Amino acid sequence: MKKIALLVFFVAGFGLQSYAQYIFDLKGKRLNDARKIEKGKQVDLASDYLSGPGIGQPLVFRRKEKLLPDLLVYYFPNTKDSTLNYILYEWDDTNFAKTGDAVKLPQEKLNPYIDKYLSLTKLATAHFGKPQTTGVVSNVATIATGRFKETDTFAKDGISVEMYIVLSNKQETNGIVSILPTHRIRMFVRTGTAEN
Repeated sequence: MKKIALLVFFVAGFGLQSYAQYIFDLKGKRLNDARKIEKGKQVDLASDYLSGPGIGQPLVFRRKEKLLPDLLVYYFPNTKDSTLNYILYEWDDTNFAKTGDAVKLPQEKLNPYIDKYLSLTKLATAHFGKPQTTGVVSNVATIATGRFKETDTFAKDGISVEMYIVLSNKQETNGIVSILPTHRIRMFVRTGTAEN
C-alpha cells in the first residue's frame, strides 16, 4: 500500500511540475494563475516591450538551469481582462552576459541546447501532434558558419506554439557591421494562430 501511495505522490508531483514548467493550454488562464504556479524568481525588465494593441507588459520570471543559461519566462497578458495572450520561454546566453554579447562556445557546451530543443519538440509533439518544420538540428557542422537553425510550429484547438533554436559561432566584422555568436532557444505559446 505504501508503494502505491508513493507512486501516486510522485506521479501527481511530476504532473504539477510539468504543468509549471511549460504551459501549453492558455485558454482562460490569467496572469494571477501564472503567479500561483510559477516557481522561478520574478525579475524586473530594464525596458518596456512593444507587443501590439491590447497586450500588456509581461510578468517575467527567471528559472535556474544547470547546463544552459537560466530560462526567462515572459507572461504577456491581455490588457482588458489579464487573460494570458502568450508566453515566451527563452534560453539565451546574452541575457546574462555582462557585455550583452555571446562568445564562441565549444560543441560540448552547445549540446545541451540541442538536447533541450529536442525535448521541447517531443513535449509539444505529444500535446499538439506533428509540427511543420524548417531547418534541421542534426547538422552541427553548420554552427561555425552561422546556419544552424530549426523552427517548429504546432497548432491545435486555438493554441499555437512556435519554437526555434539558433546556434552560431560565426563572428566577423565588415566595416560597421558585426556578426556575433548566437546561442538561443525560444518557444512562444499563443492563443490563436502563429501569425497573430
